[in-house]
Amino acid sequence: MKSYRQRLVAVGIGVILVSFLFVFPYVGFFVNKQYAHVTTVSINVTGLDPQDPINLFIFAILFFGGIGLVVKGYA
Repeated sequence: MKSYRQRLVAVGIGVILVSFLFVFPYVGFFVNKQYAHVTTVSINVTGLDPQDPINLFIFAILFFGGIGLVVKGYA
């Protein structure tokens, strides 16, 4: 029976989790458009520009790279 490589799987899961930091501001910006009339100071936890589409590109690279590491760890 072939065992899986724990380091590759762990790094893959870590990369997948980190990738979500790049997609949350982008998605949150569009979800919160319905509250645009509310006057309050917005809190930006990640410091990333929510309207910058490069964040989605970085998310895609990290996410699919992490998936690749997880698959390679089990193969």
